[in-house]
Amino acid sequence: MKHLFVFLLLFIGIGSITAQNARITGTVKDNTGEAVIGANIKIKDGTGGTITDIDGHFNIEAPSNATLVVSFIGYTTQEVALNGRTNIVVTLAEDSQTLDEVVVVGYGTQKKVNLTGSVAAVKVDEKIASRSITNVSSSLSGLVPGLVVSQTTGFAGGDGASLKVRGLGSINNSDPLIVVDGMPDVDINRINMNDIESISVLKDAASSAVYGSRAANGVILITTKGGAKEGKAKVSYNGSYAWSSPVEFYDYLADYSRALTMQMRSAATGNKSTSFRQGTVEQWMAMGLVDPILFPNTDQFDEMFRTGAIMNHTVSASGGTDKINFYTSIGILDQEGLQIHNDYSRYNMRLNVDYKIRDNVKVGIKTDGSWSERQTPRGAGLETAGLKYVISGILNKHPETGEYGGAMAYGESASAGNAIAEYEAYRTNTSRKEFNGNAYLEWEPIKDLKLNVSYALRYYNQFSKSIQNVVNQMNFQTNSVARTMPDTGDVINNSNQEGHKTLFQGRISYEKEIFKGHHISAMFNAAEEYWFHRNLNAGRKNRLHNSLEELDAASKEVQTNSGNSESEGLRSFIGRVNYTLFDKYLFEFNFRSDGSSRFAKGHQWGFFPSAAVGWRISEEAFFSPLKKVVSNAKFRASYGSLGNNSGVGRYEQKETMGTTNYIVGNSSLATGFSANKMINKDLSWEETRVINIGLDLGFFNNQLTAELDWYDRFTTGMIRGSSISSLLTGYSAPNINVADLRNRGVEVNLNWRSSIRKFDYSINVNASYNVNKLEKWGDYLNRGWIMLDMPYHFLYIYEAYPGLVQSWNELYNAPYQGDAYNAPGDIILKDLNGDGKISDLDKKAYTDKYRDTPMGQFGITLTGAYNGFDIQALFQGNYGRSDVWLDDLNNTKIPDNRYAFQQFHWNDSWSLDNRGASLPRLLNGSGGNKNREESTYWTYNTNYFRLKNLQIGYSIPERYMQKIGFNRARIYLSGENLFTLTPWKGIDPEKPHGNDLYPLVKTYSIGLNIEF
Repeated sequence: MKHLFVFLLLFIGIGSITAQNARITGTVKDNTGEAVIGANIKIKDGTGGTITDIDGHFNIEAPSNATLVVSFIGYTTQEVALNGRTNIVVTLAEDSQTLDEVVVVGYGTQKKVNLTGSVAAVKVDEKIASRSITNVSSSLSGLVPGLVVSQTTGFAGGDGASLKVRGLGSINNSDPLIVVDGMPDVDINRINMNDIESISVLKDAASSAVYGSRAANGVILITTKGGAKEGKAKVSYNGSYAWSSPVEFYDYLADYSRALTMQMRSAATGNKSTSFRQGTVEQWMAMGLVDPILFPNTDQFDEMFRTGAIMNHTVSASGGTDKINFYTSIGILDQEGLQIHNDYSRYNMRLNVDYKIRDNVKVGIKTDGSWSERQTPRGAGLETAGLKYVISGILNKHPETGEYGGAMAYGESASAGNAIAEYEAYRTNTSRKEFNGNAYLEWEPIKDLKLNVSYALRYYNQFSKSIQNVVNQMNFQTNSVARTMPDTGDVINNSNQEGHKTLFQGRISYEKEIFKGHHISAMFNAAEEYWFHRNLNAGRKNRLHNSLEELDAASKEVQTNSGNSESEGLRSFIGRVNYTLFDKYLFEFNFRSDGSSRFAKGHQWGFFPSAAVGWRISEEAFFSPLKKVVSNAKFRASYGSLGNNSGVGRYEQKETMGTTNYIVGNSSLATGFSANKMINKDLSWEETRVINIGLDLGFFNNQLTAELDWYDRFTTGMIRGSSISSLLTGYSAPNINVADLRNRGVEVNLNWRSSIRKFDYSINVNASYNVNKLEKWGDYLNRGWIMLDMPYHFLYIYEAYPGLVQSWNELYNAPYQGDAYNAPGDIILKDLNGDGKISDLDKKAYTDKYRDTPMGQFGITLTGAYNGFDIQALFQGNYGRSDVWLDDLNNTKIPDNRYAFQQFHWNDSWSLDNRGASLPRLLNGSGGNKNREESTYWTYNTNYFRLKNLQIGYSIPERYMQKIGFNRARIYLSGENLFTLTPWKGIDPEKPHGNDLYPLVKTYSIGLNIEF
C-alpha cells in the first residue's frame, strides 16, 4: 500500500522537463534522520518541480545557481541555495506552529493535541470573510460536522440561519449558546465577519460544562481579532459588490384569461355557481393583445421581485509591540432584498486593545458597536396572506397617473390583490443600536499564577415604526375606485425595546509543570449576570395625511398603548482542572454551579460536572514503528451533565395577578385582581447527560487527518405545560418536567493537504448522522407526531394510494373517503384500521421521516492555489428529513375568486385531457375533501446537494504591489447557492413546512482585498 501511494505521487509529480544547466540530486530527511516521502521540491521563481521517492531521494534539472524550495506538510519550508552544488541533503524541522496549535475553549485556550473534549474549530480566513453573505450564522454551513445550519429565507435583515448542534436537544429551545469574546447571549448575526479570528463549536459535556445551565445544546465561541505582538502595523481593506436573485421560486401564471378559465372549470367540477362568464375570457384574450392597461396580464411576482444587491466594505488596522497590541475596524453593509421595499443596512465599529502596564500586569478592552436600519413591506417575510390573492388581471400601477390598479373583470372580487399596493401600503422601519464592551485586568503576582477581573456590558435600543397607508385601487375601465385598502384604515404603531446585560467575573488560574512530565493547569471563576428588558408600544389611527408618519399626526380618538419590563439574574461558580502526564495521558475535570432567578426557592441551583480522559497512543514507545504512516493517534472519552432553562419564563415561577371583573352589591361591576395561574414549586432544570468517545488520527505526518466521534446525549426533565381539569377555569396549567429525549450519533471530519509541484490543494470532508427517540412522557399524550419510543416530530400522516384515481371503478373499490362527491382526479387515502372509513385513526407513523431536523448533514471543501491564483469550492447538503408539499400557492381547492394561479395549475393539474398530471383536479365546491390532507401523496424527502460557495481569486505579485506602497492585493469572484440538486418540489428544501415562501438568495460578487 505504501509503495502504491508513492508510485501515485511520483506519477503525478514527476515531469517538468525543461532545458536546464545541471541535474541536481539530493535527499530530504526529518530531524530524526528518517526519509521524508513525497516532499515537494520547487525552483524558486521558476517552473520546475518534483517530489521525493520512497527513500527521500529526488532529482531535478535546475540552474547551478538556483534556489530550491523544499516543503512538506507539518514541516517548516526551507530554501536551499545550490551555489554550484549538484548533490544536497536537506533536513526539515517540524513546524512548531502545527505542534503548538491552540483552540479556544470556555474560559481559555488549550493545545489541540491535548484536547479531550469534542471541539470543532474554524479559522476565519479572507476566503470565508470574502463570501457575499450578510451574517455569520449562514457562513458556518458545511464547515463543522454535527452543526446543522438551516437558512430558511433570504429576507434582507432577517436571513440568519438557525443552528442546531447534534440534532434536536430539547422540545423547547434547542439553539446553542453564543459567546463572543467571553460574553454570552450576543447576536451572532450582528457581528462583522471580517472582525472574527476563529469560531469554536463545543459539542460535548467535557468542553461545554463550564457554561452549565445553558450549554445543553452546545456552545459556539467566537473570538475577534487582536493585533499581532511585535508585528508591523498594517491597514487592510476588504470590499465586495454582489448581485442576487432567487435560488428557486414558483412560475406565476401571467395570463388572466387562463386564470378565469380555471376559475370556471373548478366551479363546474365542484358543482358550484360562478360569477365569471366565458365572454369575459374571450374579451380578455382578444383585448389583452392591444390594450394592456384596461386588459392587463400582469406578472405579479415579476413586479414584486427585483435584482437584489449586497455591498460590503471593511477597513481595519492592527499592529503591536511587546507592550501593546490593537485591532480596530469600520464596516458597512448595505443590502437590497429581492422583494421591493425590503432593504437592510448595518454599520459596525470595533476596537480591541491589550496593554502590558508592567511585566506582570495587563489590561485590555474589547468593544464593538453596530447600528442597523431595516425596511420591510407587509409582514416579516414573503407573507402569503396577501400574496395568494394577487391576480394577473390587475395593472399594478398606471404608467401615466401612478394610480394603483384594482379588479376590472366582470365577477372578480373587489378584494383581489395588487402586489405593489400590498407591499407599499404596509411598511415597517426598524432602527437598532447595540453596544458590547468588555474590560479586564490581569495580574500575575507570582510566576504561573494569574488573577483576572472583568466587566462586560451589552446595551441595545430598538425602535420600530409600522405604517398602514390608505390607498385606492382603481378600476381603469370605469375610472372608479374598485377598493380602498387596508380594510382597517390607516394605522401608525411605534414600538421601542431597550435593554442591557451585565457580566462581572473574577478568575484565578494556575498553570505549571510541577515536575518533569507532570503538567497541571487549574481555573476557578465566579460570575454574576443580569438582564433587563423594557418594551413600550403605542398606536393611533386616522392620520391627517399619508406623508405624515408621526403619532402626533394621527387622531387621539382611537389610540392604544402598552408597556412592560422584565429582569433576570444568574450567579455562577466555574472550575476546571487539567492534568497531563508525559504528554501522553490527559485528564480533565470541569464543573459549573448555576443559581437562576427563574426557579422557585429550593430549585434555583444546579450543578453540572464533567470529566474526560485522553490517551495519545502515538507517543507510546511501542507505536514508533507505525509513526511513518500513522503520525498521530489519540483516544478521547468524556462524560458529564449540562443544563437548559429555556423552557422557563423569567416570571414563570412567580405569583402573578390578572384583572378580573366582579359584582359589587347587587348590580355594580368592578375590576379587581386575582391569581391567574398555578405554579409547580418542584419545577427544575432540564438536565442533559452526554457520553462522547472520539479518535483523532493523523497519517503521513498529518498530511491526512481524521476526527471520529460517537455520542449519546440523554435529556431528562424536559419542560412542558401540563394538563388541567376542565373544571378549573381562569387558570393556566403549570409547567412540569415531563419528558426524556435521547440523541445518538456519529461524526467524521477528514482533511487532506498536499501539493503537486506549484499547485497546493486541500480537501475537507465532514459528515454527521443523528437519530433521536422520545423515551418518557409523564403526562397525557394524544395520538399525533409525539409518541413514546419514536423520534420527536416525525411524519404522522395518511397513506395514499399511488397516483390519482383515474376511473369510477377505482373509486368504487376504494374505502369511503367521507365525501359523496369524490371523482376521478382525486387523491384516495388508505383505510389502515379497516373500519370502512377514513378518519384520524388511519394516520400512520413514519418514524424514519424526520420533519424538523435532518438525520444527517455533510460538507465538502476543495481548495487550490497556483502561481497567485486560488480557488475554493464548498459543497453542502442534508439528508434524512421529509415534509409535505402543501402551501398557499399550490392549492387545488380553488377559492371563489382572486387566486394567484401558478403555471403548474394550468399545465400539471388533472383533467380528462391531462390524466398524467401530478396535481389533483382543480375544484371549487363539493368533492376532493382529502386532496389537501397531509398524506404520502404530497410527501417528498428534502435531501439536497448544493454548491454553497465557489470563489476564484488572484493575488497580484508582491513585487508589483510594493512599488505602489501595498503589501498585497487580491481580486476575486464569488458565488453563493449556485446550484441545488433535490427531489423536493417546493421553494427550497431548507425551508420548513409553512407559508413563508421568501426564497433563498443566489449571489454573484466581485471583490478586492488590499493590505498596506
